[in-house]
Amino acid sequence: MGGVEVGLLHLHRTLGYLLFVVALVDLVLVITKARSDARLAGILSKVHTFGMMGAGRLNLVIGITLLVTGQTYPIATWWAWAGLALWVPIEIVAKRLIKPEIAVAVDGGTASGRLALGAAIELLCIVAIFGLMSARP
Repeated sequence: MGGVEVGLLHLHRTLGYLLFVVALVDLVLVITKARSDARLAGILSKVHTFGMMGAGRLNLVIGITLLVTGQTYPIATWWAWAGLALWVPIEIVAKRLIKPEIAVAVDGGTASGRLALGAAIELLCIVAIFGLMSARP
């Protein structure tokens, strides 16, 4: 494995840790005051947009690059593809549950329980992905 692959692998793992922390921060913000406080909802919006979705999508690209090159793991590695499949619910939840509810809270309203549900689903998916990538069954 060359230096570039090692660097990408380290970046992929570091972003995985970051995504886990960001998912926790999202959930904590949601269950505290971000559902009704416009200022905190704005912070949540930025954390979710850049921390969860931006870093997550970058991590997907890096992971797929590592997988397709075949230098790190063979392309038929099932747990890597399962991790990719677990990202799909995160994208759906972000679009259908989290973004609309954050917009309500940013505009001064109170977000519904769908925001907490979406943050919990995202955290569960991240934990499952993190577990698959760590255990490498």
